[in-house]
Amino acid sequence: MISSKHPKMVGYSQEDSLSHSQKLIAGSVSGLVTRFVIQPLDVLKLRTQLQKKMPEGKSLNLHSMTKKILTEEGITAFWQGHVLGQAHSILSSTSQFFVYEMTTKLISSYPVDPKYKSVLEFMCGITAGFCCATLTIPLEVIRVRQALVKQQYGGLLNGAKAVYASGGVMAFFEGWTASVLMLGPQVGITFSVFSLMQPMILSYLYKCNSDCDHPKTSAHKPEHLVLASSIAGSISGIVSKTTTYPLDLAKRRLQIASHKPLERFQAPTTSRNLIKCTELIKCLTDTVKIEGFFGLYRGLLVTVYKAQATNVVLFTTYEFVCFLLRK
Repeated sequence: MISSKHPKMVGYSQEDSLSHSQKLIAGSVSGLVTRFVIQPLDVLKLRTQLQKKMPEGKSLNLHSMTKKILTEEGITAFWQGHVLGQAHSILSSTSQFFVYEMTTKLISSYPVDPKYKSVLEFMCGITAGFCCATLTIPLEVIRVRQALVKQQYGGLLNGAKAVYASGGVMAFFEGWTASVLMLGPQVGITFSVFSLMQPMILSYLYKCNSDCDHPKTSAHKPEHLVLASSIAGSISGIVSKTTTYPLDLAKRRLQIASHKPLERFQAPTTSRNLIKCTELIKCLTDTVKIEGFFGLYRGLLVTVYKAQATNVVLFTTYEFVCFLLRK
C-alpha cells in the first residue's frame, strides 16, 4: 500500500497541505490547458452530432468532416469559439474540482462506514456536476453557436445579443435539463472511476519498487503521477461518456433550438441542415424513430477520443500543478 503520509490525489484529504485557493489555481490551469488541446475534437464532435444525414442516408465520417472544414474554413475553424471555450473550461473544471473538494471534505467530517464511501463520493461528483452545469450553460450555448456560424455569434457580447435576439433570456438555458441530467452522473462516474483506478495504479507502481532502485516515496513522483493519472483519466473518460452520451447528443440539439440562420451570414457546409430539438424526451424518441437506436450514439467515436484526451490532460495537469504547488 502507498504510505498514508501522501495526500489523496483528487478529493479532500486531511494530510493535504494545499489551500482552497491553490486547488482553485490548479483547477483553472488544468481547464485552460485542456480546452486548447481538445478544441478541434470539440468542433468535430459538435458538427457530427447536429448534422442531418445526407439524402443517400449517409453522414460525413470523421475524415470527410475534417477535410471539409479545412477546405472551406481553414485550420483556424477548429478553434472557433475557443476564447469562450477557455472561459467555459476554466469555470467548468474549477467548479467541478472545488465543489468536489468541498463536498468530500464535508462527508469526511462525519463518521462514515467505509463500505458507503464510494457511494458518497459518487454523490459528491453528482453535486459537482449539477453546480457546474448550471454555472456554465449560458456560456456553452453561445460557444456552441459560435462553433457553427462564427460571424453570426462572434465575440462574447455579440454572441450574447444574438442568442437573446433568437429566444430571450431562456435561450441561454436551452439544453439545461439535459445538461444537468447528463453532467451530474457523468462527473460522478468520472471522479468515482478515477478515484478507484489511480490509487490501484500507484499501488502497482509501488509493488514494482521492491525490485527497483528507487524508494517507496517515488510512487508519487511526477512521472508516476502522469502515468497513473493518464491511464485512470482515460478509462474514466470512456466509461462516463459512453454511459451518458444520449443526453449529450440531445443537449447539443436542444442548445440550437432557437438558432435561426440569417442570409447575410454565410454558414459553412457542415453547419447547414442542422437537427434541432425543443423537448428532451421528444428529442430522444424522435432520434430513435428517425435514425434508429444507434442514432443516439451519433458522433460517439470522436466523443470518446475527446473524453479520453480531456480527462488525461485535465487530471494529469491538475495533479502535476498540485505537485508543483506542494513543492
